[in-house]
Amino acid sequence: MPTDLAWPEWKGKPQAFLAQIDLTEIHRALPSFLPASGYLYFFYDQEQGVWGFDPKDAGGWRVFFSHADRASFTERSAPAGLTPDCIYHPTPIAAHRIDLLPDSQTLPRTDFVWDRDGDAYLELQSGAFENMHHHQVLGYPSPVQNADMEEECQLASNGVYVGNPEGYKDPRVPALKAGATDWKLLLQLDTDDDIGWMWGDVGTLYFWVRESDARCGDFSKVWMIFQCC
Repeated sequence: MPTDLAWPEWKGKPQAFLAQIDLTEIHRALPSFLPASGYLYFFYDQEQGVWGFDPKDAGGWRVFFSHADRASFTERSAPAGLTPDCIYHPTPIAAHRIDLLPDSQTLPRTDFVWDRDGDAYLELQSGAFENMHHHQVLGYPSPVQNADMEEECQLASNGVYVGNPEGYKDPRVPALKAGATDWKLLLQLDTDDDIGWMWGDVGTLYFWVRESDARCGDFSKVWMIFQCC
């Protein structure tokens, strides 16, 4: 990690380190609105106590962007207070492009009929990952539950509680919804026993960023959604 990167905490405890992403490699595989170089660092509450539907969850995850020279990086020891089961197994990754389908929940009902098209859709959807865990940067998410995560990010990040239907009655909701289209999937991390990731009951973490923020190199307002079975 860069020497100037301070290990984040949440409620007095260090957060678990999840991933270092080399954006140069990502750009080679798929040029996008993300910076063409630099590194992203992802952290999450070691107790998995935040899910992203409450505005008060902000800070329960952190994403840092660094342009530091890799030659200056130092290996960090886990800080005191981080439990052993939240010190995950180092796993090198290589970026390559895959073609994804949008989730079936988002498809027009006039074009998609589950009884007719469901099996073929599932085969194509799962085939993109070649029977591997559903870890990805950018693209369509693989929802465990609902597919309206862009809207949840927009509302929760703007102070609207979306953990129950009552929150959607907030008078600010209609005006805020228009901004949901700016939210893009940044990183999806699946449950993965090989790494030591078990998100709730075989769940997934979804980190989202406003495209306008990412283009400016601002990852301080990334929002996270946690879904599980």
